[in-house]
Order: sequence, then C-alpha cells, then structure tokens
Amino acid sequence: MSPQTSSNSRAGRRLRGMSLVEIMVAMVVLSFGLLGVAALQVRAITEGSSGQHLSSAGSIARNRVEELNRVAWDATELNNSGGAWSAATNIAALDQTYARSERVAWDAATVPLVTLKTVEVRVTWDDTKRLNRQVLLTSARLRETDE
Repeated sequence: MSPQTSSNSRAGRRLRGMSLVEIMVAMVVLSFGLLGVAALQVRAITEGSSGQHLSSAGSIARNRVEELNRVAWDATELNNSGGAWSAATNIAALDQTYARSERVAWDAATVPLVTLKTVEVRVTWDDTKRLNRQVLLTSARLRETDE
C-alpha cells in the first residue's frame, strides 16, 4: 500500500461521519448531564424559599429586640423570666406562620442592683422539608445613668 493510498483511506473515514453507536453514547452522556442540571435547579428553588423564611424570621426577631430596647427599664416586659421562655406569639407572614417567644435575664437578684438585662428572642417555624427551624437573637441592655 502506497503512502498516498493510506492517506486517502484516512480522509475517507473522516468524511463518513459518526456511527449510530457513537451518537447514542453521546446522547446518553448528554442526558445524564441534563438530569444533573435539572436536579440542581429543583434544589436551588427549594433552598431559595428556605432562605426567604430564614430572612423573615430574622427580621421578626430583630424587630422584637428593638421593641424591647425601646421600652422603659422597669417595664414589666423586661422582668426576669427565670430562664423560662414566654408564651409563643404566632405571626403570619406571606405563606408561613412563625412562633415568637422571648426571655429576659438579669445580672443581679435584686431590682436596685440590676445593671444589665439580657434579652433573647426566639422565632420558630416549620418548613416543608425541615421541621423545627429557629432563629435566636440575643441582645444585652445596659442600665443608663438616668434610668
């Protein structure tokens, strides 16, 4: 076989194109890749709604901490709860219901000696995929000289 004949046969093979088996293998590989992308898209949508709930719960907790920081130092809302959480207050927002509770701790046992009050606000909710989700926000309030 001459060198010119072997180069012609190689060129002829290139011009024939791909076989049916090669196309089928390529389609299988492509379909696995597309299935992986579809699964990731579903996961992204689920996590997006979970992030929205987390953001809403954080906002509810932050608003309550700010409310408690604005009340008078000797208000009943800032009485020492003895480590117990208050009764849950249900808050409906969009498509989710959140339960908010709080507790207050003092740095001293008697009222005149209290200089620091620690406020904790807990917001809980149930996602469709995860139960008992919660956000816990803690803040400390120092007694002002004029309070």
